[in-house]
This record gives sequence, structure tokens and C-alpha cells, in this order.
Amino acid sequence: MDATMTRAKQRIQALAQDYRRRGYTVVEAPSPGDLPDFLVGYQPDLLIHKGQEALVVVVRSRATLAHDPQVRELARVVQARPDWNFELVVVGGEEPGQAPEGARPFTRAEIVRGMAEAERLLEAGFAEVALLRAWSASEATVRLLTEEEGFVLDRFTSHAVLKKAVMHGVMAREEYHFLTRVLPYRNAIIHGFTTQEFDPKLVEELLSMTKHMLQAVPTP
Repeated sequence: MDATMTRAKQRIQALAQDYRRRGYTVVEAPSPGDLPDFLVGYQPDLLIHKGQEALVVVVRSRATLAHDPQVRELARVVQARPDWNFELVVVGGEEPGQAPEGARPFTRAEIVRGMAEAERLLEAGFAEVALLRAWSASEATVRLLTEEEGFVLDRFTSHAVLKKAVMHGVMAREEYHFLTRVLPYRNAIIHGFTTQEFDPKLVEELLSMTKHMLQAVPTP
């Protein structure tokens, strides 16, 4: 077994242990008999349940991910099901989304200031820039709420933050679905793509939802 495969196995075991510690039912390397009908034929690494929520986890190395078209199809199948979530964990090399040394989360005051800046940018006609500023305030709010509930975030990608928040009931599923709808626009903008279907009203909705979520964060 090479080093990458060893790291993948260790990551699977660590994830399973972490979820079990938090009261989830975890099936490692589920067999076809463990899977619902719509997942038969796929090979997830973990099947995780708690109440009505279910999570399918796939752990892959960067090298094997490029040659595994089933992962994308599995994600599509799972995400089409109510109360089911999909998480891809990539091992080998540095994971994307790690914060640089010395970085710290936004405070509540910084989140409020960020939303005000986004509103000014939107009023000035800079809707795409406003979206980026609004998103940073929104994601910081989700992270703040998650940590207020005592859950440690060990991954900093937007998708990982949102996934952990909805899995632990920190945010409503409607809020999660809205943010995952906004995320592709945010990704397109930061990576230098045009967004023809982008509607500036999306920024207004994002700011409104963030303000609502922020009300649950205690004021210092």
C-alpha cells in the first residue's frame, strides 16, 4: 500500500470515528446491501446517518480523482435526493482552501462592515464585486455560527463549511440550498469567468439572508 492509499485509509477511519463520536451511524465501505436502491452500483467510502439526514462520503487522492468519472455522477445522484448530502474528501498534497498562516475569522463587527461595503458597491453598480464582498460576510457568518455551536471546522473550502453547517443544523436547509445556488457565481467571478445569467438581485437576497443569520450570533 503506497503512502497516498495509506493517507486515504487513515482519513476514512478518522472521519468515521469523528462522526460516531457525534452520534451518527456510520457504515464503512458499505456493501450493495447497505445502500439504498438509487446508490447500488456506486462505491462510497462512508455511509452516514442521523435522523432523517444522510451523508455519502467519498475519499480520493488527487491523482485518482482525475480518472474517476463516477464521483461526479455519484454527487449528482445524491444531491438530487431530499435529506441526502455528498462530500468529497481529497487527500494527497495540500488541500485547497487552507487559510494562510496568521489568518483569523471575521469578527461580528467585521461581518457587519463587510455587508455595508457590499451594499455600497451594489448601489454604485459594481454588482459582481458586491457579490464577492457579500459572500465573504455570509460565509464568515456561517463559520461563526458553526463554531458558536462547538463544532470545529478542519477544512476551509466554502463547500465544506456549508456542508458541516447544514449537517449539524446550524443553518436551515433552505439557506443551504440558496448559498449553494450562489456559490457557482462566486466561483466564476473569482476565477475570471463572465456570468451572463447573474442577476444583481442575488446580492440583495444574499445580504438579507446573512443579516437574518447574523441575528443568531451573540453581540459582544
